[in-house]
Amino acid sequence: MNLAWLLQLALSTQAASAGPTAFGVADPAQRFASVPAPAPPGAADPCPARGPVGRWVRMSAENAPQSLHEMSWLDSAAVWSGTKLVVAQRRNGKWTGAAFDPCGNAWSPIAETSAPPRDAGAPWNSGGHDRPFQPAHVQGSYDGFDRLSVWDDARRDWMALAAPAPLGVRSRYAVALVRRRLLVWGGWMHAVGVLGDGAVLDLAHRSWKKMAATGAPSPRLEPTAVAWTGSRFLIWGGRVATTAPGSVRLLGDGALYDPAADRWTPMSAAGAPAPRTDATVVWTGRKLVVVGGNGGAGGPALAGGGVYDPATNRWTHLPAPPDGVTLPKANVGPLTRIMVAPDGRVVFLPDEARSITVLDADRAVWSTIGADELGKRTGFRALLAGRRLLVWGGLTVVAEHRCPPPVPGLPLCDPFAETAPHNDGWMIVLPKP
Repeated sequence: MNLAWLLQLALSTQAASAGPTAFGVADPAQRFASVPAPAPPGAADPCPARGPVGRWVRMSAENAPQSLHEMSWLDSAAVWSGTKLVVAQRRNGKWTGAAFDPCGNAWSPIAETSAPPRDAGAPWNSGGHDRPFQPAHVQGSYDGFDRLSVWDDARRDWMALAAPAPLGVRSRYAVALVRRRLLVWGGWMHAVGVLGDGAVLDLAHRSWKKMAATGAPSPRLEPTAVAWTGSRFLIWGGRVATTAPGSVRLLGDGALYDPAADRWTPMSAAGAPAPRTDATVVWTGRKLVVVGGNGGAGGPALAGGGVYDPATNRWTHLPAPPDGVTLPKANVGPLTRIMVAPDGRVVFLPDEARSITVLDADRAVWSTIGADELGKRTGFRALLAGRRLLVWGGLTVVAEHRCPPPVPGLPLCDPFAETAPHNDGWMIVLPKP
């Protein structure tokens, strides 16, 4: 392997989060399947006196807002302002709520506003959207790229662009918005099938350029893992239709694309995890984590996985999480359950969990943090400020009526559950690795 390429990758992955990025798999029919990104550079606990480490502290209840568990992701917000947790909800077009200061363990009301609170680390002003770009021309449920509105971070605004794109309309493709470049590859096109081409949109020049085909991954849709390493567009896994009607074949290979050189480099297959779909995927800022998922239709669930280091082009085996825990996958909207600390550790918060699962991806080692104080709550809001984890609100099912099997000739049973809101919260400073 080229030594200069390795050195460039090692340096670039250290600065992988130096600019606003968003990457994942896009499907117009669903929310943007973004991959958890690392904390921004310099992110740290805002409190000079951190307080007890590894021990839960109850958040003050005075002036606290109510739980947001029943609010939709467009009508509620739990964001980090840079110094405080802002919890708000929209009613009659206005946003109201409260801000929590973890250093003073105190809530204070926020001024009523017509705009939703915005996370200080958010790479784009979503305006109610969860994608960093919006196609202006859509045929059915497929994206077209000849007319786009793309978030331009240099201008801190949306940029309308009309330029002949070398890509046909498609869905379920890999995408990355990296500062002033939009990268699109693969996917599925109606009446054509699975695609293996891509292009890069240069926002500064409002022009497209086709990606090289030599060395590119084989055609596929819904890649299992998509990431931006700081200099390379990483694509691994995915699926492709076979000749049998309705069947698919899962893929377990991948490649990295260098837009500066317009060149693909294959990822090592040695030690790579088995092909899978629905995996939990995280980019830590240095390494790619692929764990869990499904090995195919009707196949068993997969527990372990692998950690890929682009600086060395090597996979490390990752054992199954401890205690048979099922890791969350979603990382969209206010119910984010996967967070990456500034030191690269990954924090997983499954609903109703009595412990929090932490992965040290650099060592491929799991650990857990007891969370009995939280109770078996679901629908809560959480965020990570440096090593300080804050959990607010949610609800607990206190009684549930489940229906017996239906009996012919008798009315169908109507199941129901009685729930109790958690108008409280807790915070903890994570122990050092």
